[in-house]
Amino acid sequence: VTTSSNSKLPFQHHHFVHNKMNHLVALVTADFPYATETLCLFMAIQGAMTVRKGANSKKSMNWFHAFLKSTLTAYSGAAFTNMFMGRPTAMFSNDIFFGACVIGFVIVNYLPMDIGYHFFNTFLGEALYTV
Repeated sequence: VTTSSNSKLPFQHHHFVHNKMNHLVALVTADFPYATETLCLFMAIQGAMTVRKGANSKKSMNWFHAFLKSTLTAYSGAAFTNMFMGRPTAMFSNDIFFGACVIGFVIVNYLPMDIGYHFFNTFLGEALYTV
């Protein structure tokens, strides 16, 4: 079906095209620029928050041990599935994943006054890294 530039399809009304729900749909379906990098970062933050809320709640863990646990918590599905299938894991072979792990870990554990941890411990922060 071809249409001219002036005609509109039945679902293309003005209120649908500029609806604010489109931003939510784009977020949930990862249909926006830098979606891969953003999702990798929020997955890394989710892993770092899980470790920080649990095993490292008093920040007594060695930084490398906490970082390794955060990385494995964030990307365990992507890591172990490929390991079981005999393929290299994207977690260690892709610089986007590893860079996101470093940045997410630093945001949660090393920002001044624990601002990253406190923000991602709120409802809005948890909604960001969960969606």
